[in-house]
Amino acid sequence: MQARAVTPTGFPFSSPPREEADRWAGAGLAEEQLRMLAVGAFYTRSNHAFNDTLAFAPEEAGAGSRREKAIGALADAWRVTGADEATGTMERLLAGMHAPRFAIVHSLAQAGAAAMAAETWTRVPEQHRAFLRQVAAVHGMDGLDRDYDNWMQAIKFGFVNLLPQPLNTDATAWDLARLVYLVRASHTAGYVDEATAWQVLARGLAESQRHYRNWRQFGTGFLTGGLFWCCGDLSEVGVQTRNRLAMVRGLYLRPDSPWRRVTLHPVVAPARS
Repeated sequence: MQARAVTPTGFPFSSPPREEADRWAGAGLAEEQLRMLAVGAFYTRSNHAFNDTLAFAPEEAGAGSRREKAIGALADAWRVTGADEATGTMERLLAGMHAPRFAIVHSLAQAGAAAMAAETWTRVPEQHRAFLRQVAAVHGMDGLDRDYDNWMQAIKFGFVNLLPQPLNTDATAWDLARLVYLVRASHTAGYVDEATAWQVLARGLAESQRHYRNWRQFGTGFLTGGLFWCCGDLSEVGVQTRNRLAMVRGLYLRPDSPWRRVTLHPVVAPARS
């Protein structure tokens, strides 16, 4: 069967969004440190945090300390309640938490969805699930067959088509952006010291630079990972995906966005002849 032509998504978008300006504290960080923090720019924006401080925000009188807020957020969203859990989760994100699962499932789910669309009855998905259960048993990746079914549904119902096309199939950015959030929140909570936090952020930046050439690629990889993460709940996936698209669009276009202030890779001046 001949592959269907994919119409590329236009970029850049037609006009900058009218949104609240990004927050900068004027902390005077080095450009490389700003680059490390910019890997997590999505979560900086969604948490109304500063783009140039390791801690999320200044103390606010009468609203509970920022440390208390970070402790609560980490416990609720990550089940992280101390230093060992924080550093262990950071290592898992650096190694790949959701991106490796997506890399295994994606092409199989595409083939399964195509087979189901072409035939009234087919054993292809059943064969894929059996294969994924074997992979899961060998590599300790429980639930790959569930991920397969969820992603195949996202393909069949057109949610994948909400993302920029052709689809960026490297979802590593999803894990690395969340790593920055986790590091900053853990430092704010008092679980990791400043030196350790910057060391982990440097590793996250290096991985980002290894996988992507620029913020555009990073952003589309993040969107792919976000859809893969939430596609188990079809009642929410459309809303969540559109919200992420709008957030990433703003990071591409706002003049004061961290993705406009620093590049993913340092700009190397041309050598003089």
